[in-house]
Amino acid sequence: MREHVVDDPSMARKLVRRLVADLGRNGAHQAVDAMLARLSVLERAALAVHWPLWARSKQLAPNDDWRTWGFLTGRGFGKTLAIAHHIDDEVFTGRASLIGLAAQDEENSIAVQVLGPAGLQAVARPWFRPRWETGAKQLVWPNGARAIVRTPESPGKIRGLEYQLSWLSELQSWPRMKRDEAFSNFRISTRIGYGRILWDATPKRRHPILRQLLAEHEGNPRSHRIVRGSMYENADELGPGYIEDQESRLAGTRRGREEMLGEMLDDSEGALIEEDWIDNHRRPLPPVLERKVIGVDPSVTERQGSDKTGIIVGGRGADKQIYVIANRSGIYAAHRWADIVLDEYEKGCDLVVVETNKGGNLLVQNLRAAAKERGLQVIVVEEKWVPRRQAGIVFVREIYSKGTKEDRAEPTATAYKAGRVSHVEGGEGLDDLEDVITTWEPEVGARSPDELDALVQVVTELDELARLAPNPKADFRGFRKMREELSKPRQKPSRFVPRDGGGRI
Repeated sequence: MREHVVDDPSMARKLVRRLVADLGRNGAHQAVDAMLARLSVLERAALAVHWPLWARSKQLAPNDDWRTWGFLTGRGFGKTLAIAHHIDDEVFTGRASLIGLAAQDEENSIAVQVLGPAGLQAVARPWFRPRWETGAKQLVWPNGARAIVRTPESPGKIRGLEYQLSWLSELQSWPRMKRDEAFSNFRISTRIGYGRILWDATPKRRHPILRQLLAEHEGNPRSHRIVRGSMYENADELGPGYIEDQESRLAGTRRGREEMLGEMLDDSEGALIEEDWIDNHRRPLPPVLERKVIGVDPSVTERQGSDKTGIIVGGRGADKQIYVIANRSGIYAAHRWADIVLDEYEKGCDLVVVETNKGGNLLVQNLRAAAKERGLQVIVVEEKWVPRRQAGIVFVREIYSKGTKEDRAEPTATAYKAGRVSHVEGGEGLDDLEDVITTWEPEVGARSPDELDALVQVVTELDELARLAPNPKADFRGFRKMREELSKPRQKPSRFVPRDGGGRI
């Protein structure tokens, strides 16, 4: 993956490279040791915290005027360290005395921005180290400057103070319901002195705030600066095996392009489900569900590179809305996916819907074996029967899917578009599910993602209930027919009288 590396060494690394080229590795070590030996302890400390010596050029703040400076990069790029050093410099020189801090929640702000290994306390000069005041949730430097922790979870508390600097971290992870108000309040409140905003994020497709910041940068790049880059640019500073581990999980995926390479991806024009349809109907999980089902699209192997087992949990509320609750999909051995399904079922489900295209009867046999160990009985139900949960019983419906993948997914896409499907706020694994279903573009002969197949089973099962449910108007059709018959002109009675004295309407 070296093609993604941008050679942007720090001044210190440039010096070391030159020494190694001139003196060899051992000679370079000796030269550096000799230089450090001539320095006092205080001079060594000053050298260690002199950020321009250690930073890559992308990590140094612009020297001219700007309003916002942000990092939209892959993880591990070094953006937290860069922003923390810049704030510390501004406080040390007296240019900033009140700073606003915010991450996705208060806990992360304190853990990362304040107390983390690349946070404000860690990067401070040893003779100018700030103290953390837990009760006030603020960091105080020796010269009286303060950095106050706020949270987008309580956007109203952001206003009231007037900041000279604000550091808004992990913007892509701010809570959806409050992020716009919180971001707006920070922009309004950061207005004293030069009134600058620092921000960092990992790219996330269609994120409204990130798209806004990119548009501002494009319209006025001098005032609104954005740094782009991948984690490979900071490879020398990352732990052994970190990049290899990320590649093993994310290489070749859209998420990998975002989190590793820092790419801001566009929408998939041919995707059946659009992200706006999800965002516009996202809701909390209702306290009571009329029905709850699990859709399973099993894999028949667990080898590396094999298919996932799609496992989606969904329910139907009293409001007749379909709720997508959790995504438990993954590459599992047969006994493992069966255990996960049963774990979810025992939380209060009514039915498991299993696609049998790949495994046939073996899939239900696998569930039976796992259920037997728990003292549960598996019963396979017919297509039209709508079971209700019963203690000790796991109801299963077998589905053999026919037709093209696109045709099978189309009714689900229609339900999303019509607003009949809501993703539960904070639901487990739903971010990954949304990435999959809003990027898959059906092609002739192409297989659909397993998560999508399991989702289709859930939505189809729960949407089918609307069609299977009793029609309250149906009971009155007989009365309407009777009224029509009674309104007709009377005819002469027949001479034939039935033995039982009458007939049925």
